[in-house]
Amino acid sequence: MLKAKPDLQAATKRYSQADGPVRRLNVKGKKLHILVPDVVEDDVAVRSAAEKLTHNSEKEDYIQELKTLATELEFDPIVHLLRLRNIEAQIDEIPLDDLIMNVCDGSDIDGVPGPSVAAYLEKKNYPNVVGCDSIFINNTLTKNGMKELFRESLVSTPPGIAVTKSSDLAKLIEDWGMVYPLFVKVSDSYGSVGLDDNSVCHDFEQVQKKCTELLKEFENLTVEEYIDGQEYSVLVSGNCRDENQTVIVYPPAERAFNKELPRFKRFISYVRNWDEAQYAHNYERVEDPIDYAALQDLARRAYAAVSGNCYGRVDVRKRDVSGKFYVLEVNASCGLGKGSSSEFILQLAGQTTQDFFQILLSSALKSLEPAASTSGSYAELMTAEPDSAVALEKAEAHDNVSPLAPVLPLEVEQKVAKLIRNPSLALVPNPLVHVIVSAVLVDAESCIPDPEGKLAVSYGKDVEYVSELESIFRTLNYDPIVHLYHVDDVEGTLRTLSKDEDLLFNACLGDDGLEVARIMEEIGFAHTVGLNARFFVESRDRQAMREGLLKNRLSVSSAVVARRGQDIGDIIQATYGYGIRFPVYIKPSIRTHIRQNSGQRVKDEVELKDLLAELPEGEDWLVEDFVEGTEYMVLVAGDARDPFADVIVFPPVKLDLGTKDAKDNANGILSVVRKLSIMSIGKAKGQQVTGSITANADDRYKPMKHPDDLILQMDLQDLARRAFVAVHGSCYGLVTIVDREDGAGLTVIGVSGDVRFGDEKSGTILRLAGQNTETLFSWLLKRPVKA
Repeated sequence: MLKAKPDLQAATKRYSQADGPVRRLNVKGKKLHILVPDVVEDDVAVRSAAEKLTHNSEKEDYIQELKTLATELEFDPIVHLLRLRNIEAQIDEIPLDDLIMNVCDGSDIDGVPGPSVAAYLEKKNYPNVVGCDSIFINNTLTKNGMKELFRESLVSTPPGIAVTKSSDLAKLIEDWGMVYPLFVKVSDSYGSVGLDDNSVCHDFEQVQKKCTELLKEFENLTVEEYIDGQEYSVLVSGNCRDENQTVIVYPPAERAFNKELPRFKRFISYVRNWDEAQYAHNYERVEDPIDYAALQDLARRAYAAVSGNCYGRVDVRKRDVSGKFYVLEVNASCGLGKGSSSEFILQLAGQTTQDFFQILLSSALKSLEPAASTSGSYAELMTAEPDSAVALEKAEAHDNVSPLAPVLPLEVEQKVAKLIRNPSLALVPNPLVHVIVSAVLVDAESCIPDPEGKLAVSYGKDVEYVSELESIFRTLNYDPIVHLYHVDDVEGTLRTLSKDEDLLFNACLGDDGLEVARIMEEIGFAHTVGLNARFFVESRDRQAMREGLLKNRLSVSSAVVARRGQDIGDIIQATYGYGIRFPVYIKPSIRTHIRQNSGQRVKDEVELKDLLAELPEGEDWLVEDFVEGTEYMVLVAGDARDPFADVIVFPPVKLDLGTKDAKDNANGILSVVRKLSIMSIGKAKGQQVTGSITANADDRYKPMKHPDDLILQMDLQDLARRAFVAVHGSCYGLVTIVDREDGAGLTVIGVSGDVRFGDEKSGTILRLAGQNTETLFSWLLKRPVKA
């Protein structure tokens, strides 16, 4: 099979339009040659009776619909019925400059013309062809071949294996770690041929039985993990290999199955596709904006992975337990017209099949004789209102453009421009950014001891957090590819990327963030956004942080190290030696997100002794001077390791903590523990995860607007910048500072790199500064640094 590896560099560019004049052409009366597979007669050797029935189904109605479309577009349709033995003779009769529409969708090996038609048109160098080319067709001929291309382009697809008669089925399933239920398909067929209620298999015996049955007719099978969940279809048009074309991703449609169908029969079997379609499913619009955007993004990347051109349909399923989308396949030359999924998708975009063909024709007409031209760029036409036709027709004529430029009647081209402006369409592609986020426990009740890690399916993406990130990147015209740490093979994926070209964003926090940062630094990526490993360590290890701050002559609260079982007298003596008096704070040396282990205020020696007896074995804890005063928080962004890089220090905000009890918290700062964005795999059941506290969050953060605050604000910003640099800060961090009541000046309480953007702290600070998260991300993405 011919497989052209997609040009990812070209695919990541935003497509542009030609700036030159656009030629106009009256196509009325022009011939349109329609190439269609002939009815499969009894004398044609076919592999399967089901494939024969599929091809012959409603053939006459389909041909008539194509002829009607051509007539409505003011073409003179000429239908060529092709068989494998007459392809060259039929095509040779067509004049080189005529327009050809190729809808031959066979696979050749099934006895029906398909890739051989596209290949011969390319061999004869016909310039004006509407239809998928041989690269796209060959790349989508087999499900096994598509899976390879999806993996190369990091497009999520169900884990699967290729099976033939000589395969050791049991060994393949075991070696690849396949998880039941499994789905058995014919690799190189279509139209649900070979699929029935026994295709979903729950044990090896069922898989073996189904494979044995299919291998009697077909040579190549695909066995993949069955994705239990909803199914979607997305229509895509355009040439992803031509940066002068606009690739259009249409609104996704859900193939909503009849809820009366049993759970593992909610897929398109051959019978449900051809005999029970109206009972089995119907098409519905995707209402969830998050799923809507994710489906369009995944469909575009799948289309590019198989070198899509002209048009195709991407089929996707969503796993219920994790919410993750998986591409099943891309259908080149997919079905169009009445009753097809494409018809419903076009209706969602406010279009008809005729409108769709107008878009295809706008990129196919190249060398026909020109009529009078009008000046003006295509970009100008894109912004023109539909009723501007009269003004354009009166414009001065030009005829100085290349004959390879697209040509269409004025009214048709205006219609195309209007369609492309449709807000329901996503014009892509954009630059890619690989976003690594930690998996979270999807179902807290399933958090049970799992030493072998076989319950990883219980973990998925933090839908809210990931959706926020995806929305931000899409707003900035980036295409986010999300990788779930602990669920996806993130390290393996990172090692397949280009360390010199790919852009990465490490959105993991805590231990996961540190591990990912170390992997990225080991590989040596040139373009990364996120905390470096050293900043992760020093912003979480309070002892290391204190050492860095003191080394840079910054004021920090006094502290001594304590451990469980240590003599209380020695600890008290040490605290007095450093001038520490009760009340004090005792907190873990390593910053933690779990509230009950964050530390607490201790009022006297008795309480301190009792608390020390309960500390975890072998852990260092800090007994720290309790700092009274007015507290401030400063957001800092940039790379402190690069002496030539900018470091942005946002305006400080004052923390209004209210009552004295609210001040008595583990950090000596604020009694708010934000929502966790991560939870490590295997965390014991019963550990408490605190929710985010969002009520009246803005009321606690006060901007420093009084003129008397100006000098203090400048001092706070300078101190925050120095603290960020002292702990080797990168990307962004929050610095907490206290203006002490005892007159000792400004004291740095801590620098936190575990910042989940969009939460109340960072989000509020940005809003008070008149900025938003998108603004900050935009700045960071323009200044990615070497890992």
